[in-house]
Amino acid sequence: MRTKSTLAAGAGTLALAATLLTVPAQADDQPPEPEVVAGGLVGPLTVAAGDDGDVYVTQTFANTLSKVDRNGEVTDVYTLEGGPETAELVGVAYSDGATYHIESDFSGEVPTSHIVRTKDGERTVVSDDLWAHEIANNPDRSQRYGVTNARGTCLDQLTAFEETAGFPIVNYRGIVESHAYQLAVHDGTIYVADAAANAVLEVDESTGDISTVSVLPGKTIKFTAGLEEALEGQLGGLDIPDCIVGKRFIAEPVPTDVQVGWLGGLYVSTLGGSAGEVLPLSSVYWISPDAKHTFEVAGDLHGATGLDVTPDGTVVVAELFGGRVSAIRHGENEAITLFEADSPADVTVTDNALFASTGTFGEGGLVRWGYGD
Repeated sequence: MRTKSTLAAGAGTLALAATLLTVPAQADDQPPEPEVVAGGLVGPLTVAAGDDGDVYVTQTFANTLSKVDRNGEVTDVYTLEGGPETAELVGVAYSDGATYHIESDFSGEVPTSHIVRTKDGERTVVSDDLWAHEIANNPDRSQRYGVTNARGTCLDQLTAFEETAGFPIVNYRGIVESHAYQLAVHDGTIYVADAAANAVLEVDESTGDISTVSVLPGKTIKFTAGLEEALEGQLGGLDIPDCIVGKRFIAEPVPTDVQVGWLGGLYVSTLGGSAGEVLPLSSVYWISPDAKHTFEVAGDLHGATGLDVTPDGTVVVAELFGGRVSAIRHGENEAITLFEADSPADVTVTDNALFASTGTFGEGGLVRWGYGD
């Protein structure tokens, strides 16, 4: 997943919801294992259910949108030219016989990013430039992140580190950067989780106009020695001043998925910046239909990078760094494990099954977890 920087960073459906949350009757009982539908996928970051048992998957590390049918046959729908340094294809949604995905171009002086709709083989750009929206608006410009209580010599050390590292770490406001990562389509509106803008956006499909729905809150933690060591490893050994240990740190939220759910509100998963790759800083939030209220549904998730929602409000979550697919029953604030998996990146729910992409950083695949099997 591209992040800002290492530090800155129906009865059928109701039956599914109930079964997803069923726990073994006895201690020795084991939950069902998911069935492997397809393998050999390259960085399957996002998924969406289509018609007739089809599931669409973005093989993002290969910049390819693919379709997996009910027999596990993989068909490539579209491949974006260019490698990961110059282009990205990610995020997929399905609605009314059409797929929607995000294409970004990093080859120019200023990146560009658009949503593309494909229907009956015809590709149509249906959004204005998401990067341009970020440049013009910077929705999280008033939010503060990073170390907030450094003083004296420690502040001097951390400021010097910022200059060496080339990214902010001390009490900074939201910077101008976009990474549209996942999307949902509902009644002519396309909702976008922009991981770098730290915001949920909406696009009018008929006009392409972009507006900001909500900015997600950061996660406040106390910086630990273990976190320092882990992030130094991500930085290739770059030395973070030891005085950061014990300091108050606000991690950027990094929204990773958005889905329309209960009462028309939006459910959003967050990563918690790069610190959220090390610590369980992820949350699922609910944004009210009028976008005036944002509530945390559940926290303490580890790398929540994808979610889906049943009509009764059961939230299913892929915890990439937690190695599990979990569920949050409506009205509760704690996730339970449905099954463990190797780096699951996203989930999508149909009337009789849950599909998850797995093996994100290795042998990628798509698995099916049926509730009535």
